[in-house]
Amino acid sequence: MKAIFATLLLLACAQQTVRKTAEAADAGVPETPPALRDEAAPRPAEGAEQTQKPSTQVSPAGVGLLRLPLDDKSIVSVQLRFRSGAADDPPGKAGLTYLTARVMAEGGTKALDAKALLNALFPMAAELNSRVDKEETTFSALVHKDHLSKLLPILTDVLLHPRWDPAEFKRLREVAINDIEKRLRQGDDENLGKESLLELLYRDHPYGRLTLGHASNLKTLSLGDLQAQAARIFTADRLTVGVAGGYPQRLGEQLSSTLAALPAKSEKPAAIPTARPHGPRFLLVEKLADSTAISMGFPWTLSRKDPDWPAMSVARSALGEHRQSSGRLFQRLREMRGLNYGDYAYLEHFQQEGYAEATAQLGRPRLQQYFSIWLRPVRNDNRLFALRAALHELTRSLTTEPFSEDEVERTKSFLDGYILLFDQTDERKLGYALDDAFYGMSGFLGAWRASLRNVNAAQVNAAWRKWIDPARLEIVLAGTGMAEVKKTLLSNEATPIHYADPAKKLPDDDEIAKFPFGANGDKDVEVVPVEKMFE
Repeated sequence: MKAIFATLLLLACAQQTVRKTAEAADAGVPETPPALRDEAAPRPAEGAEQTQKPSTQVSPAGVGLLRLPLDDKSIVSVQLRFRSGAADDPPGKAGLTYLTARVMAEGGTKALDAKALLNALFPMAAELNSRVDKEETTFSALVHKDHLSKLLPILTDVLLHPRWDPAEFKRLREVAINDIEKRLRQGDDENLGKESLLELLYRDHPYGRLTLGHASNLKTLSLGDLQAQAARIFTADRLTVGVAGGYPQRLGEQLSSTLAALPAKSEKPAAIPTARPHGPRFLLVEKLADSTAISMGFPWTLSRKDPDWPAMSVARSALGEHRQSSGRLFQRLREMRGLNYGDYAYLEHFQQEGYAEATAQLGRPRLQQYFSIWLRPVRNDNRLFALRAALHELTRSLTTEPFSEDEVERTKSFLDGYILLFDQTDERKLGYALDDAFYGMSGFLGAWRASLRNVNAAQVNAAWRKWIDPARLEIVLAGTGMAEVKKTLLSNEATPIHYADPAKKLPDDDEIAKFPFGANGDKDVEVVPVEKMFE
């Protein structure tokens, strides 16, 4: 959405300057070496790219290269993926990697200041972005192949010759601080709940600090801190160059050679210990709001490589697939009771790719994953009933109402088609291939889809019972009146549902209203003012 809004703004405000901008870009951008220009590269026969696998190699300088099979498409995708992320932030400097990458990608290069960088990208309709997660950082570019020769020097300069403009550093640091203090704490309750859950699950762990940063830490960062961090973690030995689309035949090799000029070696990436539930059971974030955001989960060792992944993915989808209406949680909390907009479950970290898409962002692979349930904000008078309803449904899936043969077959049929939507572009295919490389696997989506065909209900329920333990859940509620919520959690008093129609009542409402919260004493319920979150 940011890219769309930025483009609309430029269209509205800068139509009269496009020609001058293009001329300035032609004059200010270094010429691409001949080896990087489009050449008469052989293309695969029709359909061949569907059977070819990504090719990988490592240059003598230690730079990795991952190429998807060449195709005849007009768009070229380049992703420069570093095995570096927020887990590399030193103590007291949460947000350092995020801010470093953003200043590099948006703050200009030695040849182009920040405004000139935007002006150079605009006539090419090119995208240049950074994405920082816990263990990986990606600098990505998307451009029509006719403009590739102009974009590539800009992209490599972002890494090799960032401008480190003090004014841009201060501006982007202030943007990051405002993002925490204004958006996350005050205007984005859904993500407030999700991010608060992660800081709860991963306390005293390298993942336990908001990737965006902590406000007080960001305020102390200097431009020198960013320069030192870039030299420390954006190094040749941590880099993999990924290329896809209708690229010149030797694009990957030339990029790898150019970027070998990065600092050659770094210290080892941060160790990622096994995270385990530690309590408290409840974190209550006090903030003024008309509704309450609810997130719950626990860390685990399940990963895409685990033999139980296919069976667990069926169970998860049957319980609640993201932005789909067929799951039990959605049907029984939203459709039957009208409690909120949606209710979903996840096997691993999930961030949605764009406002209008339901697919996951790529470039966020992690060695430590977690199970979670997300209840979109609930009206305050029904929040504790909604929480109990989710706990009730999860427990029932393990006991009195396991997933049926029919439910499993319907879910398998849905996933068989749905998975095909996950990598519809070369950009996403490349993202999955780079994520696969992180996990030490290949062809994850195809293998996952194929493996579903052999899964039966007995296997689904056995895997679900093996991995899911409601007693391990740690739970976040973000909303107002948390002192009273704490009293109710500790007393376990009934919390009946409030329907718009007082005459309405479903058979198991009374049972849900009394379902145990699972809080074991005062130490199991912590109340925190929102101003202290991510501080």
